[in-house]
Amino acid sequence: MFNQKESDERNYLKEVQKKLKTALEQMQAKIDNYAREILETKRYIYENHLDLAEKAANRIAVHDSVAFGEKAIKEREKLQKLIQSPYFGRIDFAETKAKKEEALYIGVHGFADPVTAHTIIFDWRAPVSSMFYDFERGPAFYMAPLGKIEGMLTLKRQYRIRQRQMEYMIESSLNIGDEILQKELSRNSDDKMKNIVATIQREQNTSGIPLTR
Repeated sequence: MFNQKESDERNYLKEVQKKLKTALEQMQAKIDNYAREILETKRYIYENHLDLAEKAANRIAVHDSVAFGEKAIKEREKLQKLIQSPYFGRIDFAETKAKKEEALYIGVHGFADPVTAHTIIFDWRAPVSSMFYDFERGPAFYMAPLGKIEGMLTLKRQYRIRQRQMEYMIESSLNIGDEILQKELSRNSDDKMKNIVATIQREQNTSGIPLTR
């Protein structure tokens, strides 16, 4: 199993945060470059006698750089948020047609490795992430753009990560949305306590209390 122990998970968190930091530095470099381009183009327009066509072309260039810069700033904000708390859940899913299961980490935003382009964190709104909310361990499926993908959920975990630190993790078939229940379950490995917590969570789910993110 990928990252079987809690110590493995903590080490993996550090690896993910390193990749996020690299991506953040690259995004900041892009923002700085767009800022320089805008200033240089504006200076060029101001210092030179340009005809109408040249002025129009340079103004379009400034507009495009501003648009790209604003988009980069939004991406930077997402990365800054992810570094503090990259993900809150994990599901291990074995697609029926696949040869092996895959560990899928779920967060408030998606993130792909800048080098390999492999998705490391799935946005909670992504189709595959729906299994985290809709299924306990066992048979599961999600609706992809190409159709229904079926398989088995072999693991479900939840994490409490704040200020870059993993406070605790829990392994449960249900989604435990109450923070008090999360803490109790993370401290107590007794099967009886797990059953009590699971029962309380089922009652909360039935009453319509949403899972916190």
